[in-house]
Amino acid sequence: MKKIFSILLAVVTAFAAKAQTFGEYISEVERSNAAYLAEQYNVEIADAQAVAAKVFNDPELTADFSDNQDRTLMMGRSVELGLSYNVNLANARKARIEVAREEAQVTRALLEDYFRSLRCEAIEAWAQAWEAKSLLSLKRTSSESMDKIAASDSLRAALGEIGRTDAMQSSIEARTMKGDLLQAEADYANALTALSVMAGGMTFTDISDDGLGLTISDRPVDELVAIAQGRRADLRAAYLSKSLSQKNLALVKALRSPEVGFNVGYSYNTEVRNEIAPAPLFHGVTVGMSIPLKFSSANKGERVAAEKAALQAEAAYEAALQQIEAEVRMAWSSYRAALLAREKCSDQMLSDAKDILESRKAAYSQGDSSLLDYLLAVRVYNDTAEACIGAKATVISAAARLLAAVGCESL
Repeated sequence: MKKIFSILLAVVTAFAAKAQTFGEYISEVERSNAAYLAEQYNVEIADAQAVAAKVFNDPELTADFSDNQDRTLMMGRSVELGLSYNVNLANARKARIEVAREEAQVTRALLEDYFRSLRCEAIEAWAQAWEAKSLLSLKRTSSESMDKIAASDSLRAALGEIGRTDAMQSSIEARTMKGDLLQAEADYANALTALSVMAGGMTFTDISDDGLGLTISDRPVDELVAIAQGRRADLRAAYLSKSLSQKNLALVKALRSPEVGFNVGYSYNTEVRNEIAPAPLFHGVTVGMSIPLKFSSANKGERVAAEKAALQAEAAYEAALQQIEAEVRMAWSSYRAALLAREKCSDQMLSDAKDILESRKAAYSQGDSSLLDYLLAVRVYNDTAEACIGAKATVISAAARLLAAVGCESL
């Protein structure tokens, strides 16, 4: 039984330690990101408010009973029932429904734009995690190599082949690189934690080196601007806000219109048995209408505010057009610069630095080179590798920002 449990535990552990791919990660972000799920409730709230806007005015039912001193003067009793209903002459209900529907469309557009920004942040978080993983691998390799050099130098110093100073310096360098390795491990763990938050608590023990699937073709920036202005959800929200402001203005005008009240009543009156003024039992019916005197309409502040809000929405739409164009142009420039920086970090340059490092290591081991020459070669190689890793991560982040600026998942 213990053996079976151990096997199952090993299988579960191996599955949990499986490196997560970018596709799995981004799908989980869309499914489980807590902030995105919270934003989705805004759509449901807007839909519920659109349903609520369809409500009609409530009618009013009144009931009255009167006793005209029937016990003493025998003037009879009466019961009256009435029903009244107010009707807005400008159909405020229809205007309210149109406002609620427009608000729901704006909310949907804003949710789509929220995910556009969220996807960009998620990709950048993945790029940072990939960079942290690559740097961790680099520092682990350097630390292990330096540990071997330090152990070898300790033996060589004991045998008198090298000076004690070189052995001490090797040991110091090994401890320094060990500290750098520990920091790199912490950085990678923190990056995985950031991915977990993005993915709604998804467990990350490692990430794969698979491609992100970011496809960007070489297109003129003016074409990208045109694509962005046709696809960006925030621009669509700004356009819908213009329509919403007009509908809000119509609603304000409708609410300022008088509400005419219609009423109908029925009364039952008992027989009046008073000898001076007798009257028979009778039924009464009343029909009436009430028209409010809208002195409040003289105050035009609410209408003026709605008109200014409409002008503001128009200006905001124009500002959104300019902002999107600026974002696309800046993202395109950053992406082009990142590509040029990555091109400078060629595989050949990294291979040359690696060859120099191996050559210096072999020469130092054979006593044909000094420790300082080897340490310099280590630093040159590490700096070159770190620059190349950083350049690749920058390209990923710049590509994510460009795609987000255009409003596409691929170009």
